[in-house]
Amino acid sequence: MENIENTTAEIEQSLTLAPAAPDKIYTIVDIAGDMYAFDSRCVLEILKFVELSRPERLPSHIAGLFEYDGKMISIVDIKSVLNLERKPYDENSMIVILKVDNNIFGVAVNRVTDIQRADIVNLQPVPYNSSHNFIECIYNGENMRCGVLNLNSISSWVLGHPDDSDCANGFDLVTKDPVSVEILHKRKLEYLEKTNKNPYTMFSDKDEFVSFFVGENRYCLKMNDIRGFYKLQETKMIKVPCTPDFILGLVNIKGDFICVIDIKNYFHSQNVPYSGSGTIIVLNSDEFKIGILADAVSDNIQIKPDEIRLLKKQEGKSELTQYVKDGEIYLIISVPDMLSNDKLFIR
Repeated sequence: MENIENTTAEIEQSLTLAPAAPDKIYTIVDIAGDMYAFDSRCVLEILKFVELSRPERLPSHIAGLFEYDGKMISIVDIKSVLNLERKPYDENSMIVILKVDNNIFGVAVNRVTDIQRADIVNLQPVPYNSSHNFIECIYNGENMRCGVLNLNSISSWVLGHPDDSDCANGFDLVTKDPVSVEILHKRKLEYLEKTNKNPYTMFSDKDEFVSFFVGENRYCLKMNDIRGFYKLQETKMIKVPCTPDFILGLVNIKGDFICVIDIKNYFHSQNVPYSGSGTIIVLNSDEFKIGILADAVSDNIQIKPDEIRLLKKQEGKSELTQYVKDGEIYLIISVPDMLSNDKLFIR
């Protein structure tokens, strides 16, 4: 994309836009019977509850330690942090592994209930003042209301908070029933065996995808491959000369110039003029600033990894595979393969 980068300076002089407001993707969890939300960009993995280690007396808000990706991390009893009713954890509870800045830790929750895309107009400030600011805002959606956790504040508190000897111990909430203990121990061994063979990969039962329409085709992107959603009508598209037809142009989003791709043209050589509306799905890449223009964003779906492995490659392209569910055909885009394609590099 050499020509695009050379044109950026000229565009910056002629284009001044207010940052577009993205939708946000949240992981919704049940903590002691109440609903809370994590920013999904910070979620590395969701695990069924496993056996935790406790080599010495730990701070009361730490339920135990767990070996994740070859490193011991803390598993936080979030009930202690939020001062909630201390309902116990059992073999049906879950652990959400988070990465906040450079701090990786787990949070014990009773359930992970959903992954939802939230319109920012439904995010409201908390109606009180707090010294901790553990809740950054309230998500007041059509079908659900929950507190959005401020993961930066929680991460800082977990790292810097001393032991509270007067507080109940988070480890006491972990089930001690012999049958459950055996189940948790077995899960821990299974996880360690998997990670030793293939470190730092997702081992959840199902992977979450976002589906969207471009024309009559329905495509899917893995949730972790998405950085954000932005309304096209809230930006201004600038066409860049001497670029392939599948590059619609550049848009300014939060000070970054994003190259917007027409995937119908990219994958199928179908050149259909865009209407001026739609949603730009910005891909999650530190190296490339690329977005895909979608006519409409649809439902989130879960696809098992073994279902993807059996898929047939479409038109000889490694970036595109096919998945069929309930009579609907989904074209799954492999973002790593797409970003490594020489086709995106202009010489």
